[in-house]
Amino acid sequence: MIVYRSGRFVDCRRLRSLSPFGPSRTMESLTPPIDQVLRQVLELRATLHGAGSVSADALSAIARHASTRRIRHSAETGCGATTLLLSHLSESHTVFALDVGDSLSNVRRSAMLRPDVVTFIEGPSQRTLPNHHFSEKLQLALIDGPHAYPFPDLEYYFLYPHLDRGGLLILDDIQIRSIHHIFDFLRSDAMFRLDEVVRSTAFFTRTDAPTFDPMGDGWPQQGYNARTLMRYDWRSKLKGALPRSAMRRLEALRSSAGSGCSVSIGRVSDRGVTGSAQLSEDAHLWVLVHREDVNGWWPQGGGEIAVAGGQWSVQVQYGASEDAGYDFEIAAMIVSGSVHEHWLGSYPPVQLPRPPAVRAEDYRTVTKR
Repeated sequence: MIVYRSGRFVDCRRLRSLSPFGPSRTMESLTPPIDQVLRQVLELRATLHGAGSVSADALSAIARHASTRRIRHSAETGCGATTLLLSHLSESHTVFALDVGDSLSNVRRSAMLRPDVVTFIEGPSQRTLPNHHFSEKLQLALIDGPHAYPFPDLEYYFLYPHLDRGGLLILDDIQIRSIHHIFDFLRSDAMFRLDEVVRSTAFFTRTDAPTFDPMGDGWPQQGYNARTLMRYDWRSKLKGALPRSAMRRLEALRSSAGSGCSVSIGRVSDRGVTGSAQLSEDAHLWVLVHREDVNGWWPQGGGEIAVAGGQWSVQVQYGASEDAGYDFEIAAMIVSGSVHEHWLGSYPPVQLPRPPAVRAEDYRTVTKR
């Protein structure tokens, strides 16, 4: 095989034994020496891409990171100085790019390119990546194609399942918001470890974590989704911080405003509960009990509780003898006619409704003796 080195073409079979990267790397994959390639690419990078290029520091970091791995197969979106460099670091490199700013044409014409190891797939990556079949795992992937949302996400989606464990994922231009959110996602995800950020280029290593199913969901298992946004989810956060009965009281207080209904639990004994209540039209008082660690509620008193002179009372049963020592919650609840009719025809346990079907409610916790 004939390669370009130091301004001339050299038969690499004569150089194979001189590889500075050990037996896992042949001179075909790293000829001429990578430090020399890097210097020449740095000299050429400004002439390759009219739309700008990866920083010199980032190119040096690519050479440094890639040199610690055997890159059998690699891929990048976009084309430029990185393509020339990766053609010397990879044994088989695939480029998904458009000829923006003559970047593709300039790279193809460059004497620094190793054309025998590079496959160019020309066209918008939004179309070419979904249609491409990767037959081998990738040891390196560089995302530097179209930057407008949602195209960087699309590129990540079609590349990440093919990245080998221990492989290198490079994300360029993280200063752009549509790309920075991928950076935030990756550094929170179990599949990736952030190695470093060089200027505006991030370097991640693929961990041993299982590949997230690209056809599934499982969003709660992703580190990025471990915490929901408080400004939209404060109600559920508050529910988790307060006892269930306290949250229900808050909801009932909000819904009972203007309903003309009120209820409170007064005296509680081993056998009975008394309290006060004010009912409006088509409103019904029920008293229910449940053991706090058991789902569902058991109506007491055989159904609707009568209210006389604003007062009520009912005999209650807190489970059986084997429930001694457990906490039981009592709910005095004024409900709408539809809930009342539903409970009349239901077998316990029942589930408690939520406002506005609940006109008023009160709770008390007791321990069975």
